[in-house]
Amino acid sequence: MAEQDTITVSEYIAEQERLEKEAKELFPKKFDICSNSMGYIRQPVYSCLTCNPNPSEEAGFCYSCSISCHGEHNLVELFTKRHFRCDCGTEKFKATKCKLDPKPAGSINELNRYNHNYLGRFCWCDILYDPSKEESTMLQCVVCEDWFHDTCIGITPHNDDFDDFICRDCTRAHPFLRRYASHPLFMIALSEKDGGPKATTMVDCSKKDTKNGDGKHSSDTKGKSVVTEVEQEVDVVTVDDSATRTIVSSTSSTATTVSTTTIETSTTTVSVSLELSQDSEQLQTSNQGKRSLESTEDTAAEERGESGPSQIKKLKLETVPCKLKDQPSDAYPDQEMNLFATEGWRDLLCQCDDCTTLYTKENVSFILGEEPIFEDEEDDDAETSLLESGMKKLSEMDRVKMMDGMLAYNKMRDEIRTFLAPFSEQGKVVTAEDIQAFFTAKMEQRAEGKPNFF
Repeated sequence: MAEQDTITVSEYIAEQERLEKEAKELFPKKFDICSNSMGYIRQPVYSCLTCNPNPSEEAGFCYSCSISCHGEHNLVELFTKRHFRCDCGTEKFKATKCKLDPKPAGSINELNRYNHNYLGRFCWCDILYDPSKEESTMLQCVVCEDWFHDTCIGITPHNDDFDDFICRDCTRAHPFLRRYASHPLFMIALSEKDGGPKATTMVDCSKKDTKNGDGKHSSDTKGKSVVTEVEQEVDVVTVDDSATRTIVSSTSSTATTVSTTTIETSTTTVSVSLELSQDSEQLQTSNQGKRSLESTEDTAAEERGESGPSQIKKLKLETVPCKLKDQPSDAYPDQEMNLFATEGWRDLLCQCDDCTTLYTKENVSFILGEEPIFEDEEDDDAETSLLESGMKKLSEMDRVKMMDGMLAYNKMRDEIRTFLAPFSEQGKVVTAEDIQAFFTAKMEQRAEGKPNFF
């Protein structure tokens, strides 16, 4: 055996300790439960180029299966993917069975969606990812969850200056995002549609003089969203015929009038909406008017044989304008737009009925808030060495079994020492063949019924 192929016992132990440390860093969590039973969730996902190397064969699996079922394969770490169910052991992996959660024959996850990431390719350049050679910084789009090289994006802000990235494909596919882009919480990287793909211009909207909802200039609104919302609890008085009704605030002395038509006495619920701007004048009416109205209604009710207070209903009046309509039009309609968003940008997005319907239609409802990510439990034993883990398990055994195990271990240790002694005395190298011959002989003794501790 060549000298470079030999290794001393101390070097072997040091190498094992190094591998243990590396394993603790790479696999800090437990990997004994397949996430398939949890359904479609957002979770860390991996793909296997050993099992599924070709287009149309894309598949992915959870963290636990990446170790327990595909530990010796060529894997690609995709990081988080939303609405994904583990494929391990399904029809996607015909040659590999899931060791953690065997699936019924022919099972498939029909709602999973795949892209070129599952083949180890990322970004618009579609280059096969090689972590040992990759020098660029890669950014994940918060919408499509693909990864992009900063060199392919072009001009980018410093990593500490933004929280989320939205790629140009997604701003093109979801034009409503471009309407919010001029807000101070965004930075815009622009490129020409007919030019090169890389962004060549950066617009930092936090440094622009923007206009808020009432048309007034404001240069210090970063992190704030101007929203007009009015909520009042009011008393509504029902009458027999068409009339001009007065709505009186129950929490203040202010009031206003609202013209209505065809009001029925059987009405029990009344919906009222007011369009109020930020500069609306406060509603003013005297307490005397309120008392006069209540007195008139009580009298009318008594003439009908009814009690006045029974006609007063509580109503919550709210007006929530569409934030999207208040946004300026796309300032760069002829250019491609990558967005770099800072903390709080999701709070800008409108949640009115029309916009909520739009998000559902475009399959981006998740954009309204940060999504929970499923992660496996922390492995409490990850920080302990193999020796410490072994001793811990030994201490948990039945005392009789523990003593038998310790005796067997000591006997095995003594026999290995006896076997290795001649090599040490003669300065010979212990080869793999020598070790294999030793254990083969012990297994033969065991098969013949001879006493041994192997």
